Amino acid sequence: MALTAGRTRVTAHPLALMFPLLSAALGGAGEAAALGVALLVHEGAHLLAAKCLNVGVTELRLMPFGAAISMANPYALAPRRLFAVAAAGPLGSALALLASAALAQWGLLSPAPALAFMRVNGVLALFNLLPALPLDGGRMLYALLFPRFGKPRAARLGIRLGQALAALLLMLAVWGWFARGTVNLSLILAAVFLVASGPDERRALSDTRVQTLLSELRPVRGPVPARLWAIDAACPASEALRVARPDVLTLYAVYEGSRLSSITDDRRLLKAMLEGSL
Repeated sequence: MALTAGRTRVTAHPLALMFPLLSAALGGAGEAAALGVALLVHEGAHLLAAKCLNVGVTELRLMPFGAAISMANPYALAPRRLFAVAAAGPLGSALALLASAALAQWGLLSPAPALAFMRVNGVLALFNLLPALPLDGGRMLYALLFPRFGKPRAARLGIRLGQALAALLLMLAVWGWFARGTVNLSLILAAVFLVASGPDERRALSDTRVQTLLSELRPVRGPVPARLWAIDAACPASEALRVARPDVLTLYAVYEGSRLSSITDDRRLLKAMLEGSL
């Protein structure tokens, strides 16, 4: 499902739709409604922070446990701006929790829906604060580690923590099944979400490397040093570009089996990757 709000495309991940539907089917219609409102508050906080910091948001994906906003590229942002946008979601959920508690205290909201709304906002805030990509806590951790360890190491750590968290959630779900005879679907869906998001994070990081290398390439004026590499036609462009350097023109002799099929260079490969044709 996809909608458009201004310049931002709003899509819903299948798991985001499945979770409230399953909750309603199992008799938790109130919890499902509270989760829907809590997600809107959480995502709205991210969008507001992005707008205040002039961060372009091209897509907003509704996920089972919070924000998944597609910026130009999260790994291309300054660490402070990324940290602020990521922190806005859990902060919005925490403020919503406090607001519902205050409304219940003042008698403006009945206790049952107030408690349900407080519960889902608390879970949403705490889960998203876990230091694992692509959760908000993972983005915040990356923003803190990036200045010291660099983009690749900081991102790899966040992705691995996400995989470890997914494994832990699955183990908890299995333990609950053996110990109590019930399956916690929220734990399983959260684990699937974390595992499925890993390739997207690696792709975004790879795109940032390509953009950085392309911006550092020197223009070719007159004779310049060049290096020639022979590669197989089936070799991914991302693998071929690992040997490219911004100060030396890199040429690639592309072979299909034992036959030379074409000769290309690093600039063509970089531009093709950015345009999505490779």
